[in-house]
Amino acid sequence: MRKRDLRRRLERDYGRVPDTHYFPEDMGNIRAYFDYRRSQGRDAFLLDETTWNDLDLDRLFRRINPRLSTSGEQYLYYLLRSPALDAETWRERQALAALMAGAPKRRLALQMILGRLGCTRRADLALSFAPEEHGWGMLVLYAAMGALPLILALLGLLLRPALYGIAAAALLFNLTFHEFRKRRVQRQFDTVNYAAAMILALHRVRKLRDAALDQELAEAYPALDQLRSVLRVGSVSGAQDGGIAEFLAGAFLLDLIAFEFLRGKLSHCREALFTVHESLGRLDAAIAVASYRESLGADCCEPELDFNAETPYLSIRGLRHPLLPDPVPNDLETRRSVLLTGSNASGKSTFLRSVLLCAVMAQSLGICPAESYRAPAFRILSSMALRDDLLAGESYYIVETRSLKRILDAAQGSPPLLCVVDEVLRGTNTVERVAASCEILRAIPQGNALCLAATHDGELCSLLADCYDLYHFTETVGETEMTFDYRLRPGPATSRNAIRLLGLLGFPETVVEGAQCRAEDFLREGRWRREK
Repeated sequence: MRKRDLRRRLERDYGRVPDTHYFPEDMGNIRAYFDYRRSQGRDAFLLDETTWNDLDLDRLFRRINPRLSTSGEQYLYYLLRSPALDAETWRERQALAALMAGAPKRRLALQMILGRLGCTRRADLALSFAPEEHGWGMLVLYAAMGALPLILALLGLLLRPALYGIAAAALLFNLTFHEFRKRRVQRQFDTVNYAAAMILALHRVRKLRDAALDQELAEAYPALDQLRSVLRVGSVSGAQDGGIAEFLAGAFLLDLIAFEFLRGKLSHCREALFTVHESLGRLDAAIAVASYRESLGADCCEPELDFNAETPYLSIRGLRHPLLPDPVPNDLETRRSVLLTGSNASGKSTFLRSVLLCAVMAQSLGICPAESYRAPAFRILSSMALRDDLLAGESYYIVETRSLKRILDAAQGSPPLLCVVDEVLRGTNTVERVAASCEILRAIPQGNALCLAATHDGELCSLLADCYDLYHFTETVGETEMTFDYRLRPGPATSRNAIRLLGLLGFPETVVEGAQCRAEDFLREGRWRREK
């Protein structure tokens, strides 16, 4: 893309909803940097897979990601999975996003550099951070093979013309070997090329001589200095036009020689490369966050985070789900855990997700989909959209209890834990579900945790009223339909409309009336009526 066209696109797209296509395998590449950090234990807390999937954070990532560079989208993904737990980290993130938002010329200059770097799904950058042990043997071999035709031709000129034929054979062998070998290492080629392009991109940022950026990248520039030899070699992709340049690259293995040299250099400077990738990623992700905030307009606020809170609490006004087209705002002010009741589809699960998404965004992005948000910096866990683990041979109940156990264990730690539990122990019978749910939900707030739980078991409201604030969602049942206003209300749910919904959905009257009679008998007598 020409510079002028790229500039126009960047100016047009800033502050708009990204329009980017994703293939199913893309997220595996995008999360590579996060997976590398997690494997190295570089972070005190990261969102686990259960919580990430419960909140459908892939969708939020795609809503924010403008896909400017691979470094940027990989760092943005990591950013969402690493809510800040300390004031210094959070303020640095806020300051960098503000730096991008407050200076359009600086931001556009950076975007031009990052846009030229671009995105690639073929490169495996994590391989560059932790490569296999790499010596110089292949470099020596390629150099010898590349030089052999020239040496033979020179000897033929000086000694025996018959050596010209051997030189031609060596040249033909090199062309064949080059094609075969390059196909075998194509992804490594792409990785090395992108790594070299990242180094060049940071070099271009440095040449901007922007004081604010230089201060932000002060720790990255020494890493850039370690990689100067990579800048001198540059890309190793080789020409692809079938011309003389491509012939020379194949005949004398020029790109394979450059590839092995760069691979060796990057192997020995892996930490420097990691720093370059991270630095570019931080800049690009900050631009993405600034653009996302611009796209939200007045529908977001800057959170107030308390990094010294001794007890957990939440104070949210005008909370909205960030991924819904027309969300209903709700308020929540509590210093105790919360138990939600209400019928299916009344809004319980959406509200729980909204609270956790707000907390994640507050600590990761410094943005909240609310009018105001005050809370401590939380560790965040959920247990919501669970499934049987067929490969492990575990039932839904086993998966659910494991998920709850991790929350109970985390509740004893620090900083405070914010957790959500949707439909506690739905995988077992009523009596044991109520008994076990009561004890688990009672135990969680005894630690350093604020728990938001939803249940259909009304008995839990009276059993947990001493340690949970009770809220509910309700509905209006008409002659032909059931409607919801999705407003959070204090107290337990009092309506019982599940059976009436059967009638609205067209079940036979005999079924609806029979179910209603059985329910009334149970509520009156405390036991189920048996058929005579």
